[in-house]
Amino acid sequence: MNSNKYTLKISTSIQSEDYQDSIEVSYPCAYSFQNGTYRIKYEDEENGFTVFKVLPEGEIQIRRRNSFTIIMREGNSYSVDCETPYGTIPMTFTLQNSSCTLGEQGGGFEYTAQVEIDGAAQINSVKMRLTPSERID
Repeated sequence: MNSNKYTLKISTSIQSEDYQDSIEVSYPCAYSFQNGTYRIKYEDEENGFTVFKVLPEGEIQIRRRNSFTIIMREGNSYSVDCETPYGTIPMTFTLQNSSCTLGEQGGGFEYTAQVEIDGAAQINSVKMRLTPSERID
């Protein structure tokens, strides 16, 4: 599959004992599939350039430029110190489930993860939808 321009729509639901929020954002992105790995590259105002990968064995990698990389695999926990405008915050990610319907014409990816931020747990449910914009050949 050639690299294509797409529109990425991300819907995130966050729930903890004392907090609940939903966020929906859209970004132009580049999307490709190579050697069994799906790659979505986009830039947002808060985190800058981000590369989201879905690897063949079900692993998810989220890399934010000059900040951190998150690696999630169902049932495993991954800890990282995240640099934020408010200082360094320890975070632990545990993937609970994921579903991939990505293909040649876009599609979607969904996952739910428990996220511990500085020791406080929350559940993040993320839905990503890709729709084609134009080709880059």
